[in-house]
Amino acid sequence: MTEKDRERWIAVLDGLPADQTPDPENRVAVEANMSGFFGNMWLHSTIPEVQGVSAAELQLVAVQYFLNRADPYAAASLAAMTELAETPGGRRAAVKALDRLERIGVPAPRWYGEELVLDECWEGGDVYGDCRTYFMSFRAPSSDFALSYTVDYSDYHFDMVTACGHHPDIEELLRPHRERNAFFSDRLYVPRRCEPVEVYKGTFRSLEDWDIFCVGGDSAKLDFSYVAVRAMWKARMRLLPQVEVDPGEMVAPTDEEQGLRNGAFLTFLLTGRRELGDPQLKAIDEMCWFHGFNGFSVSPVSSFVFLERYLPGKYEPRDPVIRAVRELMPDFVTWAANVTDVPLEAVPYLEHKTEQVLKGYPKWKAMDKDIARVPRPRSL
Repeated sequence: MTEKDRERWIAVLDGLPADQTPDPENRVAVEANMSGFFGNMWLHSTIPEVQGVSAAELQLVAVQYFLNRADPYAAASLAAMTELAETPGGRRAAVKALDRLERIGVPAPRWYGEELVLDECWEGGDVYGDCRTYFMSFRAPSSDFALSYTVDYSDYHFDMVTACGHHPDIEELLRPHRERNAFFSDRLYVPRRCEPVEVYKGTFRSLEDWDIFCVGGDSAKLDFSYVAVRAMWKARMRLLPQVEVDPGEMVAPTDEEQGLRNGAFLTFLLTGRRELGDPQLKAIDEMCWFHGFNGFSVSPVSSFVFLERYLPGKYEPRDPVIRAVRELMPDFVTWAANVTDVPLEAVPYLEHKTEQVLKGYPKWKAMDKDIARVPRPRSL
C-alpha cells in the first residue's frame, strides 16, 4: 500500500459528517456504519494485485485511524470491528486497539462483549429455485436486530446477492415479502421458518465463491445494499452451524437419459403435427442436454442462460439451429415444466419470461465464445 492509498482511506474514514455519526451506544447503528465501511474496503481489495491494496492492509489503516481519533465513536467502531473485520487478524487488532483506548481513558461502549443470541431464521422465494431471501434475527441485552439477504441462483453464474436489509424488528423485514409473495402466489411462496443450517447452506457460497465476470470485471456494480450489509451477514454466519458446503460436480445427462428426453419431447411435438428436420432435431438435442445437468429442470433463469449465454457462444445468429430453437423453445418450456416439479400455476409466468427473451431473437451479431459459461452446480 502506498502512502497515497493510506491517505485516501483515512479521508474516507474521516469523511462522515458529524450529524451522521452514529450514537456509540447504539450497537445496530454502529455496526451498520462499520459494515458499510468494510463493504467499501472489500470492493477495493478484491483483486489486490490490480487494485494495489488488500483487505488486511485496509483493516490496519482503520485500526490506526480509530486509535488516533480516540473518542467514544472510535471506541464503538473498534468494538464493531472485533466482530465485523474481514480477517481474524483484523479482529484481533481491533481487540488490542480497544485495550489501548481503555488505558488512556476512552472506554468501550456498554454493549461491547455482550452475548448475541440467534433467535429466528426464515426463508422465502420462488418456486423455480432461482431466488431465495433469508432472514435472521438476534437478541442482545442492548438491542435486538435482524438481517435479510436475497440471493439469485443459477447453474451458470455465481450466487448473485441482489438485495439486503437490516432493522431492529424482523417483522419489518418480513412484512413486504409476505405481502408481495402472497400477491404473486403463482410463483412465489411467503416466508416460512427454516433451520439455521439452511441459511448457512443457501448463502455461504455467495460470500466466498463469486465470479467477477458477471459484473463485467467491476465489483462496484454489485448491489449497494449487499456491499453495505455483507460484513454484518458474514459475521453473523459464525453463529450458525458450520457445515461443509459441497455442491458436488456438474453431472451431464447420460446418453440414455438424453435419448429418453429427446424422444419424449419429439412425441409431444409430433402430436401437434409439427414438421421436424435436422435443425429442429439438433435444437431439441441442445435444449434437452442443457436442461439435463444434475437432473432435468427448467426455470426462467435457466431459459435465459440457455438462450443468451450458452447458444451465442456456440452458434452464429443465422444458423438454422438458432431459428429452430426460436421456433421450439416455447413448446419446450411448457413441456419441460409439465414433466418436472414446476407447479401448474407457475407455468404461465415461465412461458411469459421465455417469450420476452425470444422477442427479436437472436440479438447477438456474431458467435462469441467468450460469453459461454462453464456449468457449475447450484447451491440449492
